[in-house]
Amino acid sequence: MVVRAVRSIAFAALLLGVALAGNGTGPVLPRAYSPVAVQASAIAAAPVGVPPIEQRDPSIFVTPPVAPPVRLLIPSLHIDAHVEALGVDSAGAMESPHNVWNVGWYRGGPTPGAGGDSVIDGHVGLPGSPLVFSNLARLAMGADVVAVLADGTRSRFTVSDMRSWPANSHPSGLFGGDGQPRLSLITCTGSYDRRSQNYADRLIVEADYVGPA
Repeated sequence: MVVRAVRSIAFAALLLGVALAGNGTGPVLPRAYSPVAVQASAIAAAPVGVPPIEQRDPSIFVTPPVAPPVRLLIPSLHIDAHVEALGVDSAGAMESPHNVWNVGWYRGGPTPGAGGDSVIDGHVGLPGSPLVFSNLARLAMGADVVAVLADGTRSRFTVSDMRSWPANSHPSGLFGGDGQPRLSLITCTGSYDRRSQNYADRLIVEADYVGPA
């Protein structure tokens, strides 16, 4: 049973394309996607083509949501996933979901719908073994993404951008704590190196806040 548990944990760690930490404490996301590292250098930037917040309907920002997300719904991909609230490890890197079919929300950032960049990551799976975010790249521009919050309210977003970034890059605005409400969904993409047990790139899907769903 111990061997089986160890293998299960190791497999789960690899599904998001992360490398095992050298000190043996467990998997971490690349430092490029560490909230601590990114917030120190990134400037929160609104997606191109979205009107400034002062030009949008003020009624949807009167009472910013404060409850944490508990479920993530992506209807076009048939995703209805539980959300784990994640922090950072001793190295300052964002933790990954413990359950491979769940997604993880960075609890140090804004809740979905509040000002700033709410970040949610999910496992893509290994080649031939798809998991919760395996089809994330198939999301169409304008597709709905809904975060169900703990108080029963829902925050609705629409997909506005999708880009692949090298694993060691620092995308501007990721983990930003202010600016327009937005949502970033992260998973692994690109070539998979079996020797290093990691993916070369990260897929980031950006979505704009529309209002309560």
